[in-house]
Amino acid sequence: MTIVREQPNPVIGRKEIEFEVYHGRASTPTRKEVKEKLAAKLNADPNLLIIDKMITKVNSWRTVGLAYLYDSPERVKLFTPKHILRKEFPEEKAEGGEEKPPES
Repeated sequence: MTIVREQPNPVIGRKEIEFEVYHGRASTPTRKEVKEKLAAKLNADPNLLIIDKMITKVNSWRTVGLAYLYDSPERVKLFTPKHILRKEFPEEKAEGGEEKPPES
């Protein structure tokens, strides 16, 4: 994993990180795997790190992506769209109980 660019955004309270993962002849790594490695590389709390997007080019062994490292959990919830929060923290949905069945 290589960090291509790291840019602070003090207005929003986050660092914007462009990264690249070379995964030679293996399948594209999962968001969870990338998040763990990126958090370890940045020495950051994984709960404050959000993978915004990951793109693997066709016939390529390289995935590029964009991640945000926030200053606080409140900033994460304030600035991250709900569909990305569901991807990043799927266990919270399961812990919250069963979904209500549709009303007839």
